[in-house]
Amino acid sequence: MSNLHKRAMEAVLEAAELDITQTLKENDIRDRHSEEADDVMFDVAILHAYRIFVRICERQGLTVDAPLFADMAADLAEEMAAEAEGD
Repeated sequence: MSNLHKRAMEAVLEAAELDITQTLKENDIRDRHSEEADDVMFDVAILHAYRIFVRICERQGLTVDAPLFADMAADLAEEMAAEAEGD
């Protein structure tokens, strides 16, 4: 992984962490290990992934296809779950 890629990834992670912290505060969630906190973290992670997908599509001159993103994300999640079960 190049230094540029590492820096970009760190910036995305920092932005997500800020969003998570803010959303937890807005929803008055104090227990970071609760199911509600897990839901917030998943929502923020998915939102950030979608934003990246949108930017990539825009830069490549492609139409943003939200249903395609959702289908591909679901497929990837199923694959990763199957791999985890196989370990």
